[in-house]
Amino acid sequence: MEDLANLAIETGIDTGASFVDIRLEYTRKTNLDVVNEVTRNTILATEKGAGIRAFADGSWAFGYTSDLSKAGIKNAAKSITKMAIAASKWTEERYEIEAPSFQDLIEYKGKIPIDKTPVEYKIDLAKRLSKDMSQVDPRVKSARIVYRDIYTELLVANSLGTMVRQETGRLVFIPMCTAKDERSTQQAHLALGFTGGLGDVSDELLQMLVNEPSRVALSLLDSKAVKGGVYDVIADPPLNGAMIHEAFGHACEGDSLTGGSSVLQDRMGTRVGPEHINLFDDTTLKGHLGSAVYDWEGTRTKRKQLVKDGVLSEFMHSLDTASRLEMEANGAARAMTFMYPPIPRMSNTFMEPGDWNLDELIEDTKEGIIMCNVDYGYTDSTKGSFMFKSVHGQLIENGERTDIVRDASIAGQILDILPKIDAICSDFFYDAGSCGTQGQMAWVMSGGPHIRLKQVPVGGV
Repeated sequence: MEDLANLAIETGIDTGASFVDIRLEYTRKTNLDVVNEVTRNTILATEKGAGIRAFADGSWAFGYTSDLSKAGIKNAAKSITKMAIAASKWTEERYEIEAPSFQDLIEYKGKIPIDKTPVEYKIDLAKRLSKDMSQVDPRVKSARIVYRDIYTELLVANSLGTMVRQETGRLVFIPMCTAKDERSTQQAHLALGFTGGLGDVSDELLQMLVNEPSRVALSLLDSKAVKGGVYDVIADPPLNGAMIHEAFGHACEGDSLTGGSSVLQDRMGTRVGPEHINLFDDTTLKGHLGSAVYDWEGTRTKRKQLVKDGVLSEFMHSLDTASRLEMEANGAARAMTFMYPPIPRMSNTFMEPGDWNLDELIEDTKEGIIMCNVDYGYTDSTKGSFMFKSVHGQLIENGERTDIVRDASIAGQILDILPKIDAICSDFFYDAGSCGTQGQMAWVMSGGPHIRLKQVPVGGV
């Protein structure tokens, strides 16, 4: 693979590019969908190819090929470079790509590597989880397990001298439970993701996949629709994480800044929330779904503190956005496959825990609502606006939990909402998910502790 990478780079430079990079990728995927112990869908897929970029006089060109012969790589690199040179005639912004180079080999190691695990083992595990969920209670009518894994060998090289080879294994469990009685039908889900193999998933976490969705779905059978109004809201970790990821994190991605589409434009170093708020995107965390040692441009990843003590302190950059804004590339570039160019993306995004105990926080909240998980929602990073409908919740009256509720939603603008966070708990939970932008999906994790937002509008009936 290294000889093909060098060939692409040499061809691009000789043709007239000032910077060239290539990603050679081999990927194997497994997608399973099991409902009530019946396998409804099984997809096994393999992808292999190369994505090549060329940069000339402020202009990029990108292309990909599945022809990994020397002739195929050389022809692709030459054609892509010619496109960059042609496009540069209409480019006004001039800059150069500047960044350190890296050379490394990161091998994938797991107790039960997913690339070595038979698909029959994965199907049996999904069926066992589905069976266990269906036996929790007679009112559980549908026990669905969605399982996905992806094994990738990725070689990234560029004309600055980077040559990084990285193997990764990622897996995701999404259990979904439907409960029904004579009054209603309710649903709940959970998403857990990991970097590693099936042997790295503990029995405790597997049991959570069974218990948590069924517990929530069954509790919602006794729920009532929430009454809309202004509440003190305690947001649970998945809802907190989704709000930070969607309404704030996307506005911290470098291409939203270069494109002028971020609510945080020109706010670096300014206060965006109270002093007790610290927000991070950390690709270096071991075993998490969004983690990697190097990004998809071969840059060493790092822990990025987006907000420090309430002050906006860092953005997420690729080689392009860092060079254009004269900032440091910090390992935030990701691509869905070799068929897409790498762009700045989140990885594991979260709010740092605080000091409050959840029970103490509930006791301190005289009239309010606990809102849990996300059913659906929308965001606009240009304005920082958002709306999320929670899966379930619980009213708080005189500092005590009371009725289970549903159909509650929260909306607003993130720069108005952050100052309303007056308490942050010491607990923590990560929720796995897939994030889409510019036509590319990426596995991510978001999370944090329970938080309290003072006097915010809650939609209901």
